Amino acid sequence: MRSTLILFLLLLNGTVALAQQTIYEETRVPYKRELYGGILVHGDGWGLHFYHAKYNTARDRRLLGIEVVGMKHPKEVKSFNPYYEDARGYFYGKSNALLILRPTYGRKLQLTDKIRRSGAEVNFIWGIGPSIGLVKPVYLQIGKPDRIPYENIAVERYDPAIHDVQNIYGRATWFNGVGEIKPIIGGFGRVALSFEYSTETTGLKGLEVGAMVDVYQKTVPIMAELEGVRNKQFFFQFYLALQFGKKFVQ
Repeated sequence: MRSTLILFLLLLNGTVALAQQTIYEETRVPYKRELYGGILVHGDGWGLHFYHAKYNTARDRRLLGIEVVGMKHPKEVKSFNPYYEDARGYFYGKSNALLILRPTYGRKLQLTDKIRRSGAEVNFIWGIGPSIGLVKPVYLQIGKPDRIPYENIAVERYDPAIHDVQNIYGRATWFNGVGEIKPIIGGFGRVALSFEYSTETTGLKGLEVGAMVDVYQKTVPIMAELEGVRNKQFFFQFYLALQFGKKFVQ
């Protein structure tokens, strides 16, 4: 019995030693900060973000950053003038384009560390901050007069009272209306999980999956409220982000 116990302990010790060889035991450096950014996609658009993370502890990082995202209305449907093949597509009924700026404060909390160089570090992330909606009027190319063929094309701000499928030639360039941008102030919050898988010690590559909500003090007039279409005050989205960056020891 005693010899069996000794043999079992020797085997157990050998197994543990073998397992430890697979652990990611490369010399660890106490990092001070991270810089990373990336592209994100959500249910009604896409955007970019950039973050600075400062280490409070080995597992707790403070986040400061900025996000810039476009936001569409769920009822946006691209249309084309059927009589002109070279006409640009437009969104019928869309009165304004919405671009959102999100200055962000948050935390990044490590849930699991890498155990192998090829493994993944998993973090829980939360963030809050102001949501600054920039509302830009939509301009369209309008055919004159209201019949086919048009004699000339004019650029006008979309007005649902006078513009319809009979006289809309196509979309004007985005820069029309830039000088008429108006801000709408609100707030936002998000929660997410990040999966960092870079094989480089100081490198940072990862995927972030989460949910976010923007809340404004009034409805945002993206669409003309025609045929039952209603604008929103709350924008809830799931998102996926691809990120790249670097960790620093100073």
